[in-house]
Amino acid sequence: MIEISPLEKLDAEITVPGSKYIANRVLIIAALANGNSIIKNVPDNEDINASINALKKFGAEIKKEKDTLEIKGIEGIKTPDSEIDVHDSGTLMRFITGVASLAHGKTKITGSQRIQQRPVNDLLDGLKQLGVDSEKLNQDCPPFIVNGGSLKGGTVKIKANVSSQFVSSLLLIAPYAKEDVEIIIEDELVSKNYVDMTIEVMKQFNVNVEREGYKKFIVKSGQKYNAREYLIPSDISSANYFLAAAAIIPGRVKINNIDFNSKQESKFADILKAMGCEVRKEDNAIEVIGKQGLLGLYVDMSDAPDSAQTLAAVACFVKGTTKIGNIGNLKYKESDRINDTVSELEKVGIKASSTDNEMTIEGGTVSNAVIGSHNDHRMAMSFAIIGLKSGIKIQNPESVNKSFPGFFDKLREIGADVKDA
Repeated sequence: MIEISPLEKLDAEITVPGSKYIANRVLIIAALANGNSIIKNVPDNEDINASINALKKFGAEIKKEKDTLEIKGIEGIKTPDSEIDVHDSGTLMRFITGVASLAHGKTKITGSQRIQQRPVNDLLDGLKQLGVDSEKLNQDCPPFIVNGGSLKGGTVKIKANVSSQFVSSLLLIAPYAKEDVEIIIEDELVSKNYVDMTIEVMKQFNVNVEREGYKKFIVKSGQKYNAREYLIPSDISSANYFLAAAAIIPGRVKINNIDFNSKQESKFADILKAMGCEVRKEDNAIEVIGKQGLLGLYVDMSDAPDSAQTLAAVACFVKGTTKIGNIGNLKYKESDRINDTVSELEKVGIKASSTDNEMTIEGGTVSNAVIGSHNDHRMAMSFAIIGLKSGIKIQNPESVNKSFPGFFDKLREIGADVKDA
């Protein structure tokens, strides 16, 4: 357990690690590309290390030196000689399923207890429409077996209301199908900006995607990824915790090496501005200056789901009610990020409620409490930010290693008192 004491003053300029969202996509693409890619500013966390280990099993040669990876693309994807363990990474589980469809033979994919509760049936059904069969070992969740080597291509109709990563997984492998791939979205696509991110990274490695909005995507067969040098920009969702801290204390935080064109969750600062903060964006940096008397509001977080809990942290300290809407898919993350967040907010004295698709939070007086992280990195980090104002104790703080192992050190860097409890 870790304890965070209230921070009286905040005036900091920092950097945060590279984006794991972009890194996950770049690693898959570089492994499939022709030649050697040099990937810089790669974040060092459990999710990315699991991706590296998984891609090595398919034949990728990956050398790591500090935050730089040299990746030699796979020449003839081999079938792994043991199962792929994605640990607690839902992104890897979906993306590596696509890679497995390219390998001749059977690939078993499994993961943590929580991963074995996360549905993947829509993706497996999509692959079946493209010619790839699978064997379910746990109803609609991992573990399962992919019978790869038969990615024919053609038209696939897929549901994407649970995760946009199903669509991204198909897009990433589509260039290597025998025929053109046409992906038709049957319902409302969640987290649209993450599909935009996938398409943009594919383009940067020389593969183009044709599209009709968010309803149809077409990838022409015969395209190949080209190896290149690539710099991963800072992770905006990680930066958002510190921007939230500026709003809560209130204080000032400036974060450097931000790429506003990277399709990440960059709307968070605009939400803080709408609440009453001062926000400055210049070149590749963003600065938030918190103000007294922030106001609650309604926010549609469908295109920034991983910052919903960060917004919930800010909502505790504003005047009035904040409603965080269109977040139904958060129930299927590392924890049930709707109901579990509400239950933990109640522990610190905040009145909160939830539906299947929304959280409602009334700003109030926050008390020091012991919080359970639910083995969810974003739960731990969001409540840590609350603790900068009220003080807090967090159980299982090592859950942050999934995406941001240096998070608590970064809190110390901005002046926070963080110690074992």
